[in-house]
Amino acid sequence: MSTLPQTRVEKTVWVSQHTLEVVLPCSRLRLSFLEEGLVRCRYVTGPVFEDIPSYGRAPEYRPEPPPLAAEAHEEYLQVATARLTLRIRLADGGLEFYDAEGVCLCADGEGFGHRLNDRTGEDLVWVRKKMPEKAHFFGLGDKPGKLNLRGRRLEMWGADHYKFTPASDPLYKSIPFFVCLNEGRQYGIFFDNTMRSYFDFGRERPDLLLFGADGGVMDYYFILGRDAVDTVATYTRLTGLPPMPPLWALGYHQSKWSYYPEQMVQDLADEMRRRRIPCDSIHLDIHHMKEYQALTWDRTSFPDPPGMIRRLGDQGFKVVCIVDPGIKINPNNYVWRSGFERNVFCRRHDGALLHGTVWPGECNFPDFTSPDTRKWWAGLFHRQVAEYGVRGIWTDMNEPAMFPDKTFPDDTRHAFDGYSCSHLKAHNVYGQCMAQATRRGMEQSAPQRRPFVLSRAGFAGLQRWAATWTGDNDSDWENLQMANGMVQRLSASGVSFCGADTGGFLGHPTPELFCRWMQMAAFHVFFRNHNNGEFGGQEPWCFGDMVEDLVRKAIEDRYRLLPYIYTQFHLYHSTGVPVIRSLALMLHENTDMYWRGTEFFLGDALYVIPVHYKGQSEQKLFVPPGTWYCYHTDRPVPVSNTEFITPTPMSHIPVLVKAGCVVPRWPVQQYVGELPAPPCTLDLWWAPDTEESSRLYEDAGDGPEAEHFGAYLLHEFRYRSTARGFTLRAGRSGSMPAPRAEFTVALHGLPQDAAPRAFADGRETHGRFDEKRVFRFPVPSGFCTLELNF
Repeated sequence: MSTLPQTRVEKTVWVSQHTLEVVLPCSRLRLSFLEEGLVRCRYVTGPVFEDIPSYGRAPEYRPEPPPLAAEAHEEYLQVATARLTLRIRLADGGLEFYDAEGVCLCADGEGFGHRLNDRTGEDLVWVRKKMPEKAHFFGLGDKPGKLNLRGRRLEMWGADHYKFTPASDPLYKSIPFFVCLNEGRQYGIFFDNTMRSYFDFGRERPDLLLFGADGGVMDYYFILGRDAVDTVATYTRLTGLPPMPPLWALGYHQSKWSYYPEQMVQDLADEMRRRRIPCDSIHLDIHHMKEYQALTWDRTSFPDPPGMIRRLGDQGFKVVCIVDPGIKINPNNYVWRSGFERNVFCRRHDGALLHGTVWPGECNFPDFTSPDTRKWWAGLFHRQVAEYGVRGIWTDMNEPAMFPDKTFPDDTRHAFDGYSCSHLKAHNVYGQCMAQATRRGMEQSAPQRRPFVLSRAGFAGLQRWAATWTGDNDSDWENLQMANGMVQRLSASGVSFCGADTGGFLGHPTPELFCRWMQMAAFHVFFRNHNNGEFGGQEPWCFGDMVEDLVRKAIEDRYRLLPYIYTQFHLYHSTGVPVIRSLALMLHENTDMYWRGTEFFLGDALYVIPVHYKGQSEQKLFVPPGTWYCYHTDRPVPVSNTEFITPTPMSHIPVLVKAGCVVPRWPVQQYVGELPAPPCTLDLWWAPDTEESSRLYEDAGDGPEAEHFGAYLLHEFRYRSTARGFTLRAGRSGSMPAPRAEFTVALHGLPQDAAPRAFADGRETHGRFDEKRVFRFPVPSGFCTLELNF
């Protein structure tokens, strides 16, 4: 790949108070300072900067331009905020980014390059940056393999990759955002380009960081958060904060290719309830449809869809139905006919309708990059959602995929929201636009409920529209390890509402593998057991009584933790802070963490260590700074900020809980809403001389009232302890009435000689130790100060 000769800056012009234009002989560069740690860097090779729509940057994002200090030097022009300094080299226009301490974080090598592609008329664009010897890289969505991407070259081009391996690339999603960690320093880069793009983290040359695309514009955002987690949060705010899900969607989902006929679905539901295995959702794959045609029902297998959905609802189950973008060419089918009449289907360069084969046979495909198409698609869900009561839509095959193992031809035309283009530019956003239209359809069909949309494909900002999963994995230990890493990587890419096909989609897991996978997935935000039924059953009771009991316990633990997980999701929704956090991101100043990928944080207080290997009886883990306890046993962890070996009995995987943090828990329910106002326990693990903050978020669990009318309750707790007691202060916001009169405080880990006395707002409240020596006592739900001494 050749680059143009480096040439001097011709001039610089402030085109607005916070945007600097740099004119080079063969290109122009605009630098927009959006926040004190966020700079947009946009190059063009033509005379003007076109206002082409961004599918990544959220339209609701509002910059907070910072005060700037500009200085002219002999060799560079410098522009600084309170957090970030940017130098533009006058000799070649190269960019250098520094932190507030004057340390260079990222510097152009050869910098921006471009070359005309005669076949497409687009410029190939790229940037070459210097790569320090100790720089490491994380992110890029659902890439398999080790979390640390150093030494790899990866592409963004959504692909249906059946039975992927650690080396498979590209996969289903294209999320062009990464975080660099380098000897305790960090930054992120979001490359906002929808074309086929690539990222080379030292594969071509060990001293070179290269990213570019086969067309479009070199438009990237340099992000410097307060720490690595804040960098991810800033990227998430930029690309769109996620909506709050319906609370039930954080429960357990049971799925298979496929549950049919109707009686099998009812039998599944009855068996779940009979065996007392909590479950909130049953997913129906393509066999519920008539000849696999989108938004239809096979009335032979499902003679009464609304009746079935109503009966399942009475048992607490919500039905999620699959839909694919391929619409069977069938004039007798309303979906195809209405789409044809409205001219919403994709066409080739000469105007012929695009057609290809997928599950229903020969199909046409909607152009979801057209606003008219999205409006038409949204209007198709009224019967499913408003009349029948379907509670979730699962969009599949939307990379887009066609048989056999291909996608749309390059010359397929797309509206691209007013900037007509070929499939080369629209491919990576096709699935996300489908998810957007689907969510809009659910919103307008049932405005009193929150939508649940699940999408296999997506681009930057997918979190605005849908949850996701990692695709067609295999049932083996290597895939369990990949699932752990891919969920962590997606979360570091702004998409926390994610999970894997638990147990594996292809093949049949051993009882031990299934148990360990379910134990891990119970701590993922999206928790679904989905498999290919051709390999046999994968319901929790298919692996013997012992595994059934252990899996039931893991699911029950998940349901106890729902208020905690929902609270962490609210933090993600309001600030962009991911729910799942990799050890490297949480402790980015510790370079020993850069190659660790097993352990992860679930929110602020829980630290999860999955079991990755067959027959594994113990696990070496890193214990983060702070005071920690074993979550399942209350055993204190004797060390911190070092490695520790813990046993891994089949009863549970290792999970640590941070002392001083409030972990809200409910009693086990068979489904969300079984108890209208579940009693809530505030679990707290004792640590002396400690300060911690935590929270509990509550709302109705569904509907728009919390967002539109402030009908929520946010409790914020601050714990401060001494050698012989602690104070827990609580503040509250929101207008929702308290759902209960009191909390139960459960205090774990008190010294053996402790004789505690508790006071809520100055009044003594009496408690007792239970059989596990947890001290339990009631406090009013509106308490302001809780004091405990012993």
